[in-house]
Formats: sequence, C-alpha cells, structure tokens
Amino acid sequence: MTRFCKYLFLAVICLALSSARKSEPEQGELRTRRYVYAGGVADGKQHGFGICRYTNGDVYAGYWNMGYKEGLGRIEYADGRMDFGQWRRGVLKAPRGRRFKVGKRCYGIDAAKYQKNIDWTRLSLKARADGRVVASGKGAEYIQPVLFALIKSTEGVTIKDPYFRRNFEGAKRAGIIRGAYHFLSVNSPVDEQVKFFIENTPLEKGDFPPVLDLEISKRTMQRQHGKVCRMALQWLKAVERHYGVKPIVYTYENYYKEYLRGKGFDDYDFWIARYGAEPSARHWEIWQLTDKGVCTGIRHKVDIDLFRGSYADLKRYIKKKGHYCPLKMDGVKN
Repeated sequence: MTRFCKYLFLAVICLALSSARKSEPEQGELRTRRYVYAGGVADGKQHGFGICRYTNGDVYAGYWNMGYKEGLGRIEYADGRMDFGQWRRGVLKAPRGRRFKVGKRCYGIDAAKYQKNIDWTRLSLKARADGRVVASGKGAEYIQPVLFALIKSTEGVTIKDPYFRRNFEGAKRAGIIRGAYHFLSVNSPVDEQVKFFIENTPLEKGDFPPVLDLEISKRTMQRQHGKVCRMALQWLKAVERHYGVKPIVYTYENYYKEYLRGKGFDDYDFWIARYGAEPSARHWEIWQLTDKGVCTGIRHKVDIDLFRGSYADLKRYIKKKGHYCPLKMDGVKN
C-alpha cells in the first residue's frame, strides 16, 4: 500500500508538471471578430501579459489567466475613460472610497541605469483617494498607473546607458508612451553628440520628441554660460532637423530662470525639476516632482513625473508634437 501511494504521488506530480508546461505562455497573436490580441498565449487563450484591442475601440493592457483578465491591468475605453487596478475573472475590483478618475492626472517616470531591471508590466504608483501620488508610498491605499516613461539613452559621445534598449522596448511592450533623452556634456563636440544620440536612439512614431538633459554644474554655468547655451541650441536645432520634431529641454527650475529664460529657448517645451512645489516657470509640460519615488515593479528609488494635463491631453500632445500614432492592426479600428 505504501509503495502504491508513492507511485500514485509521483504520477500526480508528473501530471501537474506536464499541465504546467502546457500552460506556460508563449508570445503570440490571436484574432477574432471582436479583437486582436498580442502577448502571452497558452492553449489558444490569452495568458500572462498582453494587449487586446477590441473592434469597439477599447484597449486593455494587462495580465490574463486562460482567457480572463486576471491581475494588474489598465483599460482605455473608446469614449476616453480609463480604469486601472486588479482584475478577477474579467471583473475589475475597484477599491471603495476612490474619488479620482484614472488618467485625469497623468503620471510617469524617468529611468536610467540606476533603476536597473524594471518590470514594465507591473508598474504602479501609490496614491491617495484624490488621485495624488504619494512619492514614498506610505499611507496610500490606492494606485495610479505609469502612463509614460522618459529613458536615458546617451551622454556625451561615449556613454550609452546599458539598460536603454531593454527599458525602451519594455515600455513599448507594456503599452506605455515612451521617450529618450541625451545628457549634454560641455567637454565633447556638439555635432558628435548629435550623431551619437541619433545612432543609438531609434525613436518611432508615437514616442515623445527627443529630450536634451541640461544638468551642468552651477560653477560651469557661471563660467561658461554663453558656451553652454550655444552648445544646447546647436544640439536642439540639429536633432530637430533629423527627427522633424522640436525637442524638449530638461533642467532645474532655478537653472531655467537664471540661465535659459530669454536666451533663445523660449520656443521649446520644458521638463522642469522642482521638488516640493509645482514649477512656476510658464513653459513646463512635464514636472519632475521627486527623485526619491517608490514604484511597484522597480526595486530602487525612481524619479516621478507629472504631465501638464490628462492622459487624453498627453495623447493629443504626442499627436501634435511627437507624431503620436497608435499601433494599428488590420481589421481593427483604434
């Protein structure tokens, strides 16, 4: 009897392992009259992470379990509404007491090698009931989605961020609007920096315009203010000629006010860093509100950003200035 039980136990284990192997998702595509799906597939059903575009215009990006929405996911409805959270057998478990509309405040992150491996499909930010993100995550009962990401590509003429390719592709696969930035060096020729950025940054339609990161030391700015401005403007104009879109400038608010305002940068949109209070600079489109943010899916501290408007406003901004073009699939209306 004991030997029989052992054999029975081993048979059950083998059957379970075999079943698990069959259910492991592979990347694939499913098409029906109702939707086109791209992502994890197991036994002919959505399984794991994937993006499903319905013929009525709805788009779901999130996790599945054998054909059911299951786990963390975000849905964009055709009428512009959005929802985000944990799903159970196709039903969203909306938390009680939540007073904000998902997407009304459009949060994102910026990332570089310091964040290391990012799980792009599981990103979420802790928020209060009114929708405002709590950078530390402490005492926050709700979650907001990460709707855009600005990712470091290059610096000077020799430094390529080792995580750029992985992060850039990961954001795209997760359905997150992405962008790339170059960190300006005053010690390298501008034309070589332009070439270096272009060669290593495969921007596509639907991405943010290219971004120039101006974080020059205060001592250098004071001593070489004119040179820095000339180099920055040369980079911006050359990159605009190549990509056909006007770049964005990242800097600190005090740098903008002291060194850049009225110096030829007024036609550019700004991504302004100011911690503790909203920027007073008139030009900003993106506000970096903290450099010590906590984000599910990232083990290390990360910068958290806020777009000046809703998610719908961001899509309109990208369409106008970044040639935003949703991924189209044959037979499906976006």
